[in-house]
Amino acid sequence: MRATTIVLLYIILTTLFTNCNPDIFIDDFITEYPDTCYVEKGKPFKLNFNSDNWNITNIEGVSINTFDYTIYDLEGNPIYNNFLLLHEGETGIIYYESTYYAFRIEKRNNRELEIICVKNIVNQPIAFTIIVGNEYFHKEINVSLQPTSKFVIDRVEYDFENDFYYCDYVVEQVDGMTVNNSNSEEPVTLNFYPFKNSLRKIQFYPDDYESFNNMDKILGENLAEIPIPDIVDGKPVMGNTKVKFGLLEQSFWTGRLDKDFMVSTTVQPGEIKNIEVYNDIEEFHVNYKVHASNPDTGEECVFTGRLNSKDPFDYLVIFPKLDN
Repeated sequence: MRATTIVLLYIILTTLFTNCNPDIFIDDFITEYPDTCYVEKGKPFKLNFNSDNWNITNIEGVSINTFDYTIYDLEGNPIYNNFLLLHEGETGIIYYESTYYAFRIEKRNNRELEIICVKNIVNQPIAFTIIVGNEYFHKEINVSLQPTSKFVIDRVEYDFENDFYYCDYVVEQVDGMTVNNSNSEEPVTLNFYPFKNSLRKIQFYPDDYESFNNMDKILGENLAEIPIPDIVDGKPVMGNTKVKFGLLEQSFWTGRLDKDFMVSTTVQPGEIKNIEVYNDIEEFHVNYKVHASNPDTGEECVFTGRLNSKDPFDYLVIFPKLDN
């Protein structure tokens, strides 16, 4: 008799609560979804739900800043929800955008959720989690936003007419020593190689250092090369010289000078002599504009700044006077 009473009471309670809210006991409002949703550009990832009693509570991830997303209704009007991103039964589009990646989460009806990759130019997938649920429990939808194509450099411009500066009277010391031959009766001859370590030095001074320091994300880890001007008879000429765009400083051997070229000087008996060896440098500064575009997203960007070049072209040996 007692067992029959317990079974009857269970049936009554189950019927009562089910009639009040038929969705409360649908624990699995989504039963089929992968451990991680891999989302690629041009391939939206769709999730199907078993019921409509769920909301989007949050988007979490190391790389996700809650200030970077905007919520719209299906007509494109902003939605201002204080806590939940999308309430239970509410449709809308969550658009997340940062400098290097962007995605959309679209809830166009109460039984589907679509994740769309807009861009990810970071050099690895971006991981985040969408928290869905209701007042009784939540589930985590893990997402991996796959990398998309990088920007491509289209053209480079230099403002030779308005912002070009050139000089050839700069010197840089490359060698030197003080020789004390005061206690010797024989002369000492010293050989110097003024061009042994002579390199052309290139420096970029970007207007936007943050973008420049993240050029590996924008253009790819194998940085693209851009043409830079050479100096011919004191004038800038575009030839075949190229450098990597995305490094603040770089240097390279141009083949312009003879590394084995030698200059000799002699210190006589009883003499103390200072010897300093310099490179004569051609230096110029010019403003640049590098235009780039993304073939997938159609985005365009322009990087601006100032290019500085120092190129050795001759040598100088001087003998400074000794301090008394």
